[in-house]
Amino acid sequence: METKTVDEKDIILFDGSMGTYMSATFGTDPALCEEQNLTHPQFVEQVHREYIQSGAQAIKTNTFAANTAAMHTDLAHVEEVIDAACRNAREAARGTGVRIFASIGPIAMRFAESEYEAIIDRFLRNGISEFLFETHPDPEIFAHVARYIKTRLPRAFVICEGSVGPDGYSRSGFSAQQFVDTAREVPEIDVIGFNCSCGPADMKRILEDVVFYGRRVSIMPNAGLPDQESGRNVYNTDPEYFAAQIVEIAKLGASYVGGCCGTTPEHIRAARELLSQGVKSRKPLQVVARPSQRGGLDDEEWPVFEAVSGPFVAVELDSPLKANEEYQFYESALNIADAGADLLTIADCPVGRARADSSLLASILKYRYGIETMPHLTCRDRNLNASKALLLGLHMAEVENVLLITGDPLPHGEQEVKSVFNFNSVNYAAYVRSLNETIFEGKPFNITGGLNVNAANFNAELAKAQRKVNAGMRGMLTQPVMSERARENLHQARETLKVPILAGVMPIVSYRNACFVNNELPGIEVPQKLMDKLKDKDREACGEIALEAAVDYADKLKDYADGYYVVTTLRRSDISCEIVKEIKK
Repeated sequence: METKTVDEKDIILFDGSMGTYMSATFGTDPALCEEQNLTHPQFVEQVHREYIQSGAQAIKTNTFAANTAAMHTDLAHVEEVIDAACRNAREAARGTGVRIFASIGPIAMRFAESEYEAIIDRFLRNGISEFLFETHPDPEIFAHVARYIKTRLPRAFVICEGSVGPDGYSRSGFSAQQFVDTAREVPEIDVIGFNCSCGPADMKRILEDVVFYGRRVSIMPNAGLPDQESGRNVYNTDPEYFAAQIVEIAKLGASYVGGCCGTTPEHIRAARELLSQGVKSRKPLQVVARPSQRGGLDDEEWPVFEAVSGPFVAVELDSPLKANEEYQFYESALNIADAGADLLTIADCPVGRARADSSLLASILKYRYGIETMPHLTCRDRNLNASKALLLGLHMAEVENVLLITGDPLPHGEQEVKSVFNFNSVNYAAYVRSLNETIFEGKPFNITGGLNVNAANFNAELAKAQRKVNAGMRGMLTQPVMSERARENLHQARETLKVPILAGVMPIVSYRNACFVNNELPGIEVPQKLMDKLKDKDREACGEIALEAAVDYADKLKDYADGYYVVTTLRRSDISCEIVKEIKK
């Protein structure tokens, strides 16, 4: 297929949603949308024709989820689906002059570059030279796929669309501006834009807020927000309303417009009728960035670990498992603060076991007792929307420090409750940093992360830590440091990362505790010499040994770190208090 010469003054109208419309029309399973290319090609062709008859100038192949991860199949079957989809689209568009774009959605798997390349090659083999990468939550793949396409076919045409919600962020934590910034230096991307996740009014607002640097823009919103009817998403947005909003989007400078979920041929017909009347008073897209909203937030000025006296000491305290343990938790927190700890950190359901919420407890300690706190915030079971709501609450409670970690999965064997991970700690850090520069600019969060100095492949761990720093983390707290190898890794990290690092110190409070750590906490090894000391000792003697060993570890780390991170073990806050006192001497 020949690529049509694009006049930048033209407004190209795309079709709507193949999946939702075909499902509503023929009763097909939306999860098997791409399979219909093989099982019911007549359905696919009819939907394409209806959009074309409604005035669409470009259609998307029915291949959005045609990949091995989404279809739970092998690449050979995916290629068969792509072949059929191209035939169906070409047959429907025969003799019309309508452009056919290869629709490629996100591939939910690690190291997907090779599969993207295989999918692109299959489309090229079918004579498709126009590509639409749509509904991507992460912009980082865009440069790779666009460059790969142009290397294979220089005359190809590439549109890349991110998917952001009404707040302007994707589910992976990337802002709308970050999508455009990523594409800014990639000339192989012909058009940058957004689709899905938003109705037309929210898309219009996002279009107004983003700086596009003179790039051509595509906007393809959903037909509003869905209602639930009999367990299915139903979109009831009036076609005339949708069309009027599309015209407003075109007035703001979008050259490629269309629809996503819920957008029917009637919506496209209404948009075609209004667009055919001409778009008057078309505004140019923003080319120059607005003045900075950061309010003086220079990265080098963000305070993280500033001790009142002596070396900085943070202490981790697990939240209660039972409601009747509330008093003991508060008493322990107060004792640790009185011992001289500069910061109290609270774990967020470690090892996936439900405990009292770390953020609520951090807020209570700050408000009720004035204790400086740092709740751990995990990515497990919390999407970006819930994370933003939580951060807003913490900010209002004047909790200024957060430790962002991916979090432990739930134990294997849980049948009713399953772990949910929509993003990782690197994405989370970039998201919080972005919020610091906008809604929290007056009083930003101090963002910190975890560093595993006991990792078997520490070079990989260090590279990940550097990505965390680049994303906005301004300090690191390490796992317990007990071995010479861990100390060497700590030293390497401090030299490489250029951010403050608190070295983990964990008292081993009994022989049984030592056996547990060695056998059930991957990467941490209690020295045999310490185990021998603890064996057959009573609670009091073990406490004295634990204190002595922990203080000794801390002393050996004083030239390797910027402070200490004391992990309270088995609710022995009394030992944590004594460690703090000894370190602060």
